[in-house]
Amino acid sequence: MDVIEAIRSFRSCQQYHSRPVPPEKLKSVLAAARLAPSQHNLQPWRFVVVQDDERKRLLAQASPRGKLMAEAPAVIVAFAVEEDIPVTIGGYISAYPLDVARAVDHLQLAAVAEGLGTNWIIEFNEEKVRTVLHVPEGIHPIAVIPIGYPAEANGGAKPPGEGRKSPDEIIAYNEYPW
Repeated sequence: MDVIEAIRSFRSCQQYHSRPVPPEKLKSVLAAARLAPSQHNLQPWRFVVVQDDERKRLLAQASPRGKLMAEAPAVIVAFAVEEDIPVTIGGYISAYPLDVARAVDHLQLAAVAEGLGTNWIIEFNEEKVRTVLHVPEGIHPIAVIPIGYPAEANGGAKPPGEGRKSPDEIIAYNEYPW
């Protein structure tokens, strides 16, 4: 599957089959995340793959969207490493959320190509996630990503493009006209 097809096919998965994700597919999507570009090539990300049912249940308690975490065969938690993130945007906002977001996006598009569904969860209690996964200081959870085979043909989400703004609403040339 080419990248444009993966982008057009992507949907946030709302329901998963219980069938485990083969290790080679997990390695493939994690390899895609590892290849994401980052500021100064600092690669400030780390990923923890959670497949243990009890640990997934505990992670699920950290989020109002926890049902997805508990039911997916695997959950990938994306972290930013504080010591790897000296770069700022415009001199005042740390760049690490953007760098980790790029890696997560690569991961999700690779998952589509592997026939897997994902969901990007950012609504969670950081301290609960840190406690469940024994995360040391200086490491920050950025995203929790349930991953597995979609239970529905479209993963339960709206078709791509539905509800999207038109190009004229979001694209301008040479100046900001809105």
